[in-house]
Amino acid sequence: MRYLLPHGKTTHNDGRPNSFRLPERDWYLYAYSLADTYNKLDLLLSNIPDPWDTVGALIGEINQGLSDPKTGQWGPTGKWKGVTDWNSLLNGEPLVKDGQAQQVGDVRAVSVGRFRRLLRRTVETRQTGIFVDHRPRDVKNLSQEIARIRGGETIVVDIARLADDEQTLVFGDILRTIYALYAEEGSENENLPEKVIIFVDELNKYAPAREKGSPIIEQVLDIAERGRSLGVVLLGAEQFMSAVHERVVGNCSTMVIGRSGSAELSSPAYRFLDPAVKANVSRLQKGELVISHATFRQPVKIRFPRPAYLQEGIQD
Repeated sequence: MRYLLPHGKTTHNDGRPNSFRLPERDWYLYAYSLADTYNKLDLLLSNIPDPWDTVGALIGEINQGLSDPKTGQWGPTGKWKGVTDWNSLLNGEPLVKDGQAQQVGDVRAVSVGRFRRLLRRTVETRQTGIFVDHRPRDVKNLSQEIARIRGGETIVVDIARLADDEQTLVFGDILRTIYALYAEEGSENENLPEKVIIFVDELNKYAPAREKGSPIIEQVLDIAERGRSLGVVLLGAEQFMSAVHERVVGNCSTMVIGRSGSAELSSPAYRFLDPAVKANVSRLQKGELVISHATFRQPVKIRFPRPAYLQEGIQD
C-alpha cells in the first residue's frame, strides 16, 4: 500500500500534506510544477467553456513550445526558452510583453488574455498548494509514481481537499498514465500488473451526462469503451447513475444499485429494469443492493450481513 498525498500551501502548513489524516507510514507528497503539467493543461482546464477551441489551440501552442523537438519531453526552445515556471508563463514572453497580452500563433491577444485569467485563477488564486514553481526532490511526480505500479499493490491518491479543477487534473492524469501504459506507449515497468482497477468516487463529476465533450470525458470514455480489452477496469460510484455520461453507463458490465427514488428510477438509465424490480429497488433496506450482470438473466438482490459485533446472540 502506497499513499500519495497532495502538497499543501507552504505559508499555512510548511508544505505538509493537504490531507484530513496522515497514514502511519508509506506516504509521499505529490505536486505539479509547470514542467509536470504543461502537457496536461487540457485536463486542468477541461471544465472551461471553449466553443471556438481558442483555449485548446493556445494549449497546443504552449505544449509544442515547451517540448523538446527531439525527445518530446520538457525542454522550452526558441521564444519559449525563458518560460521555466508558472509565473514566467503567465507574465512573460511570449504570452505577455510590456504588460499586454500578445497574439500567439493564430490565437488573438484577447483570447490569450482570457487564458491567462483562467489559468492564474486556477494555479495561483484558488489553488490549495498543489501547484509549485519548482517541485522539491522529496515531492513526487504523480504520473511517474503511478507508472511504477506493481502487481498486488494498492495506490491511494488523496484528492479530498483539492479544488474541483485540481481534482479533475489528478484524476485525468491517473487515467491518461494508465491508459498510456497499456495501450499507447508501452511500459518499462517489468512488474506491470496484468490488470489494473481504478476506483473513483462521484464519477458523475468527471463524466457528467451531457452531450458536450471535454478532454476528461474523452479520457473516461477511452477507459470505459476500450479498457476492458486492455486489462484496465474502471470502478465508479455515484449518487445518481442518471447523472453519468450515457456511453459510460452503456459500457458498464456490472451495475450495483442501492435504494433509489422513483424520480431517479424513471430516467432512461434504468430502462433495463422491469417495473417490478424498480418498485423493489425503491424499497430496499440498509445493506440491501441489486446487482445486474450479463451472467444472470434477472437482477439479483443481495444483502450485506450486519457486522458480527451487532448481531444478536453472539457473545464474546
